[in-house]
Amino acid sequence: MVAQKLDTLIAQACEAAGVTLVEQDMFRAGKRKTLRLYIDKPEGVTIDDCSNVSRHLSDALDLDPEIIEGAYTLEVSSPGLDRPLKSVADFTRNIGRFLRVTRSTGKPVVGKLVSADEENLTLTLKGNAGDVVVPRSEVLVAKVDVQI
Repeated sequence: MVAQKLDTLIAQACEAAGVTLVEQDMFRAGKRKTLRLYIDKPEGVTIDDCSNVSRHLSDALDLDPEIIEGAYTLEVSSPGLDRPLKSVADFTRNIGRFLRVTRSTGKPVVGKLVSADEENLTLTLKGNAGDVVVPRSEVLVAKVDVQI
């Protein structure tokens, strides 16, 4: 029940800030608990976005101290560029961005993500007129590839 309350408060804080929750993690470091949230939005996360989520969630947690008992640290950040994409939601959020996909069948593929579902990723390769379909079962690691 407490976990459900926490999940609800996190969802409300993210919605209020106009961001999507990518991942959450709660762990203990000594006597203190840490709640770490990774948030994202299509145009990228700003420090103000992190601050807004933190403020909304902190205010809500202060009203119900039983949700996280004792001292805790709240960390809110973007997932970062080096974070591997794993879920369909991760890939869907990154449609339109360039990805570097390491496959079990050979060398990495770099291309613009056109679509993603449970089964496949579709990428448009640089200088290539066609799309490449990569089965998700072949994906070892997929990360956003920053284009400069």
